[in-house]
Amino acid sequence: MPRLCLTIAYDGRPYAGWQSQPGGQTVQDVMEATFPRILPALAVPLRLHASGRTDAGVHALGQVAHFDTPAGSSLPPDAWQRAVNVRLPATIRIMDSRVVPDSFHARFDATGKTYRYRIWSGSVLPPLEAGLAVHHPRPIDFGALSGACAALTGTHDFSGFAAFRGNEDGTEDNVRTLWSVTPVCSGELLEITFHGSGFLYKMVRLLTGGLLRVATGREPLSWLSGLLSRRVSGKCAHVAPADGLYLVSVDYPPLS
Repeated sequence: MPRLCLTIAYDGRPYAGWQSQPGGQTVQDVMEATFPRILPALAVPLRLHASGRTDAGVHALGQVAHFDTPAGSSLPPDAWQRAVNVRLPATIRIMDSRVVPDSFHARFDATGKTYRYRIWSGSVLPPLEAGLAVHHPRPIDFGALSGACAALTGTHDFSGFAAFRGNEDGTEDNVRTLWSVTPVCSGELLEITFHGSGFLYKMVRLLTGGLLRVATGREPLSWLSGLLSRRVSGKCAHVAPADGLYLVSVDYPPLS
């Protein structure tokens, strides 16, 4: 039973996130529903195991998931890719499929992730950007933004930029490392790319919300730094919308 690793892209707008939920309106549910149509005689449902969950409305260019092909299946990786893609809605696609060692795990073997947040700063949001970028028609000080992005890099306790899921018990480790936070402006489109060892629940959206507060002059850099160093109690209350967020890629060690 070869284990297959899939690289998956999806438009998050029609879905209630990645992870399976009652009602079947998630990316995972839609993808897993294709397996019985490919192999109707499946005795046990095939399950996808992803690098992590994405929330409702969040997009992906390079989500990674794995599954174990059933005994007796002779489909090679590229055939699985074609067979699943032809049965998926156009908003989800497997971009790559390959055999990996049985020890590989899409979640537990991940060593880092890259997220990107897209912001349209012009006075009018183009219709083809609706749901794919967040409209933020305020003047942005790119120098202040760059300084705030630099302040976020390194290893920090990001508790001030994490939302609660409701199952916290106070023992959580909220220390993460951001290797780079890179803003790039092209005309009216601003993209902020975060590359780090891992991300807490809604961390990128909260960081983006905080960065925009500084970049638009509504908060000083000391406010952001205070939350980051835990000198200031509480949490960032400015959550950027899901629309502009993309999971770009997931890092793994070289596979032997």
